Parts: sequence; structure tokens; C-alpha cells
Amino acid sequence: MLVTGVAHSQSPLHPAVRRMVVAGLLLLTALAYTPGLHGEFQLDDWRTVESNLGIRVLGDYMSPRVWLAALQSARALTDFSFALNYAVGGLDPFFYHVGNLAIHLVVVVLVYVLAREILGLAGLSNRAGLVLAVTALFALHPLQSQAVVYVSQRAEELAAGLYLGALLLLLGAERRGVTWAGVWLYLAALAAFVLSLASKSGGLTLPFAYLLLGILPERASYSTRLARPRRRLALAVPFASYAALVVTMTLPGLKSAAPGLATAGFEVPRLSAWHYFLTQWHVIATYLRLLLWPAGQNLDWDFPLAGGLGDPAVISGGLALSGLLAGALYLLHRCRYRDDGAGGAGRVAAFGVLWFFLVIAPSSSIVPLADVLMEHRLYLPSFGIFLTLVVGTGPLAGALAAPRAQRVVMVLLLLICAGLATLTFRRVSLWRSKIALWSDVVAKSPGKARAHLGLGNSYRRAGQTQLALDQLLTARDLARADPVWLRADIQERLASIHLAAGRSEEALAAARAGLAEWPDHSALLGIVAMAHLQRRELALAEAAAQRSVATSTQPATALVVLGMVRARMDNPQGATAAFEQAVRRDPALAQARLLLAQAYRAQGRTQQACEVLRGSSGGDSLAPAFLQEARAADCPER
Repeated sequence: MLVTGVAHSQSPLHPAVRRMVVAGLLLLTALAYTPGLHGEFQLDDWRTVESNLGIRVLGDYMSPRVWLAALQSARALTDFSFALNYAVGGLDPFFYHVGNLAIHLVVVVLVYVLAREILGLAGLSNRAGLVLAVTALFALHPLQSQAVVYVSQRAEELAAGLYLGALLLLLGAERRGVTWAGVWLYLAALAAFVLSLASKSGGLTLPFAYLLLGILPERASYSTRLARPRRRLALAVPFASYAALVVTMTLPGLKSAAPGLATAGFEVPRLSAWHYFLTQWHVIATYLRLLLWPAGQNLDWDFPLAGGLGDPAVISGGLALSGLLAGALYLLHRCRYRDDGAGGAGRVAAFGVLWFFLVIAPSSSIVPLADVLMEHRLYLPSFGIFLTLVVGTGPLAGALAAPRAQRVVMVLLLLICAGLATLTFRRVSLWRSKIALWSDVVAKSPGKARAHLGLGNSYRRAGQTQLALDQLLTARDLARADPVWLRADIQERLASIHLAAGRSEEALAAARAGLAEWPDHSALLGIVAMAHLQRRELALAEAAAQRSVATSTQPATALVVLGMVRARMDNPQGATAAFEQAVRRDPALAQARLLLAQAYRAQGRTQQACEVLRGSSGGDSLAPAFLQEARAADCPER
């Protein structure tokens, strides 16, 4: 593993050539991700973007209250970036995907700069080829695709970019010492760290990563490359203090408002901190396998929970991880005092392994997450493994330092890049369609209820009702031991299909089955109201609609249902009031605007009807209805 006999020759790559190579790498990365630019919103994108009313008004982010919420792990910066996208293109997924790709390209550049700094600290500043190889792996590895194409995981990208930026700023502050430039760089690093945690809380490990950089220089020349350990420890204290504050503020907030609904923290159903910790031994070993051989990628893994210390998967995973960690520590011990190329390469290889374990710790240690394995969590930790792989490959590293072998090595690197880009292109192509992506998930996780729920939802949106019903019934049968929220969501989708088909009895049965476990599920109550409305049971419909409004955290849709019930009850004033409230709550809710315009026109208030219609097309599905209503109200053309 250790690089031996590496000469200290100067890299034959001219700086202008290096810049051209990096530019070409960025272009290749962008091309690999082009299929995802026109992809649909997926999974959590419904919560973080499509139904997130907080991103609809950009001016709200001028309030300090929004940013102070980041102390409790609210993703204020991520939401702000979504608000910028919404201001430009509404809910068109294209703009969100372009934003994610742009952030990834910036992170790739930061990875290049940090890799160069790391090799320089270890005495390998003449290894430009190594830096390019690490950067290429990070940019093009298909395992990064989930963080880039999955819109919600912009949080992962932003946090990673600011994390890397903060480290680079801290190194710059060290070099300038107690000067105005040094102070400003240090404050900028602290600001980048705060913003990283305002994107996602995974950046908590940054002060420890900063201290970990101290293992890179050979000890005899420590002061020539980094500040003394005591000074570095002092510089890290404000960062560690802020991280501790965020943890203290965040953990109590991980509790769910309703029993059994927590998806993170120590109240996740049937997942104790101990069993989560043991499960992660197997999970991290799987992550490493995927980094080495990215076969079998999956958006929604059906990963087995650890049964205990005697579980064979736990034992094998624990042995593998212990061996890797012990090997890194032994390598560091052997190379700590060596000032040659082999010593520097050994320290970088050890650093990469330690970086991986450190940066992945927030999501893969003792705080349970309902999804025990998600590929996007490898986005930043993978940098360490890529470092170790590149500098730990002796023949390749030696060839990269030998001018005569440059052409062969560059051809090999180009072939690897082309292969990774092809794999990424194929993986990203699945994200263009909900049906394609969730069909892939069902094929790989056939026993997981959420996989069938995702595919059922995809078929339902595409109008393939029978296929949707088949998948949802399968999901219902598989979900008997799953969390309450998942079972309720399945019943909601089943009930909505029956309701749309006019099968009010079946809709009520499915909705009541969900309400038996989650009595305050607003969407299920809304379906009950609409089912009673179909059956002309108006009093029952109104009661269910009012409960739906009262229990909803975003009641615009529930208010639409209430307005429809009141309209059927010959209560036009009450219906109009409900529609008005719905539009105030969510001005982009097209159905609410259309119904309010119709209510105004029925009352002879045509000018107000036209004002409601103005500025909204109603979206693709409601656009004809909006046009028809505008003509009926005799609205002036825009």
C-alpha cells in the first residue's frame, strides 16, 4: 500500500496545463449530469421544495429569526437557495437541478485546492497528477450522483462546500498569523462554518478535521508548514464551541410531535442507539465497497438492522473497519518522522482513512436515523478514501512522478474518467422519470414497503391507476411492521385513488384505517370529508373538513376542501371565506385561486375574480380552466 521510492522530480504539468485539465474535468462532469437536469422532483423534494411555503417569499430571509433557527439544525441556507430558485423559475425542477450541478462543480474546485494543500503539507507538492486523480474521482464517481441529482440533497453539497472552504480559510489565516489579513480570513472561516451548519448539521466535525491536518507535516518541519499545536487548538476552540451549542440545541428538537413518528434522534421507533451503532458497522463497510465497486446503487436500500454483537454482518463489518483503522494508525506511526516521499504519502493515506471515519460520524454513529443507509451521506467523506486510494497505489503514484510515463498515465486516467462518467451518466438517467427510478428501487428492494409506495405514487401521477393500486396494495401488505407515518401515507394514497374513481365506500374504509393509527392526519381527514361529500352527507363532510384544517400545519389544501363542502351546503359566504384563507396561506395553490375566482364571479364580483386570476396560469393541468374562467368573467387580456 505504501508508496516507496517516489522521486522528488518536478511535475511536468505546467500550471496552464493543469488549469486546462481541471476545466476539462468540470466540463466532463457537467456532461455526465446532463440527463438529470430535466428530471422530476423525487421523494423528500415534495416536503423541501414543492410544498415548502417558506421558500415562496424571498424577502422572508431578511429576518434574523429564520437564520437563528439554524441553531436547531434548520437548513436556512439550503431553503434560501431554494427560495432563489423559486424566485427565478417557480417550481420548474430544471432550475433546481441546475443549481445543484453548479454547486457540485464549485465543490469539485474546492476539492482540487484542498487536495493540493494536503499534499503540500505532507511534502508532496510536486504531485500534480495525484491531485488531479483525487479530484477526478470525487467529481465523477457515480456514488456522488444522489447528492447532486436529488434536489433535497443540495443541503449535503452546500454543507460540504462550506466545510472545505472553511478549512482552506483557516489554513490561510494560519499562514498570515496575527495580521489584519489573518484575522479577516479567520473570521471568514468561522462564518463559512456557521453557514455550513445552516445547510446541514453534518459539518459539526470541522474543528476536528482542522486539527487532523496536523498529522500531515513531518514532525521535524512542523512549524514551517503549520502553526504549533497549542495555537491550532486555540484557533479551533470557537468552532468546537459553536458546534457544541448546535448539538445542545438540536437534540431536544429531534423528538417528534406525535409518538412513533420520529425519523431522527433517540425516539426513532424500534431503533435504539446501540442497535443503530452496530448496524453502522455493516453500513460503513457497504459504503466502502460501493466506493471501490459502485454496483447495486439504490435510492432506498432495504438494509437489515443488526441483531446484536453476534450478528455475522456486524462481526465481519467490525473486523473490516477495525483493520482499516488500525492499518491507518500503524501507517501514521511508521511514517510520522519520515521526510521523504514515502513518508509523506503514508501520512496522506492515513489522513484519508481518518478523514473518512471522522466526517461520516454524524450520520453513522450513535444518533439513530430511520434510513440507516443513504448514498448521499458519502459525498464529503468519500474525499478521504479517494486520497488514500490515489496515494496508496505505489506503481501509479511512481508513474505519475516519472516524466517518461506521463503519457501512459494520462491515457489511463482519461480512460478511468470516461468509465466513471459513463456510469454516472447511466445512473443519473434513471432520475429523469419517477417511474424509472422507483422501478429500479422496487427491483433492488422488493421487500420494502416504501419502494412500492414510491412506484405506486409514480403510476398514480402518470394516470396508470390499476398499476398504482397494485403497488399500493403490495406496500400496505409489506408495511405491517413499518412506522405509523408510512402506513398512514399508504392508506392516504389508496383512499385518494378510490375517491378519484368515485368509490366513496372504499375511500372511507382506507382513510379510516389510516386514521385509526394517526387520528390527526390532515390529508386523511380531507379525504374523509370529500368521500362524505360524494355521498351527500354534508354535516359529516363539514365536520371532517374542519378537523382537517385544525390539524394541518399547512392548511391551504384543507381550506379548499372546507370551501367546497360549504359551497355544496349553499353557504357561499362561508365557502368564499375558506377559499380566501387558502389563497392567503398559499398564493401558488392554483385550485384555490380558481375556486375563489368562480365564487367571486357567482356573486357578481367580476373585478375581484379577474384580480385573483391575474398572475397565475394555474399550471399545466388547470390552465384551460383558468382561461375559461377568465373569459366567463370577461377579464381584460394581459
